[in-house]
Amino acid sequence: MAELLILREGDRSGRYNMARDLALADLVRSDGQPRLRLYGWSRPTLSLGYGQNPDAFSPDLLGEMGVDLVRRPTGGKAVLHQDEVTYAFIVPTEDLPGDVRSTYLEIARPLLAALRSLGADVGLAGDPGQPGRDENCFQQPSWYEIEAGGRKLLGSAQVRHLGVLLQHGALPLSLDYGLWARIFAPRDPERYAEAMRRRATDLGQATGREPSRREVRDALVRAFSAWWAGRSKEVSDIAR
Repeated sequence: MAELLILREGDRSGRYNMARDLALADLVRSDGQPRLRLYGWSRPTLSLGYGQNPDAFSPDLLGEMGVDLVRRPTGGKAVLHQDEVTYAFIVPTEDLPGDVRSTYLEIARPLLAALRSLGADVGLAGDPGQPGRDENCFQQPSWYEIEAGGRKLLGSAQVRHLGVLLQHGALPLSLDYGLWARIFAPRDPERYAEAMRRRATDLGQATGREPSRREVRDALVRAFSAWWAGRSKEVSDIAR
């Protein structure tokens, strides 16, 4: 099993971030070396899963709110990226065999370890039941996604293409429920925000404090390195 390369990067635009992750997937495909990229977003950005209908959102309305729009290569529902740490884990499928559910469960191991080391009481979601119609990723957990206090804390999505698995994950340090509500329910944002508070949480609430981005990234690096049998190397450190 090849060494895991870890890249800490700063806040960039949505277009840059998605293009960067696709470029890294090409590198993993060519050299067989898995990579973990940790990064952020320079502007609030709504990312859509590759199967979502973009007509559900108005670019003009998002622009008035100061929110960019981008398409992810991974699946799942829409995520508003703001004050968060985002990860992209990219690995040859032969290094992490199994179906989508089993690989989610395996990748959850270092994520849970990192969050617990930060003081969050976290666990995995069970059967979510019938999928909801809401376009918001954080309104309902899927199998094996991470919860704190029964509320979704970390949203992840996956894609496999030409022998490479790419999994994205968004870990909010804080959530602006009001802005999410204006995007997903502009006709009744107050009710939507209250409903979302019951279903989604952030790391600040889960830990009762305000972990810094550096602290969160350090915890993720330690946990992924240990999970990958200690075979890892940091190849960049330009985080802000």
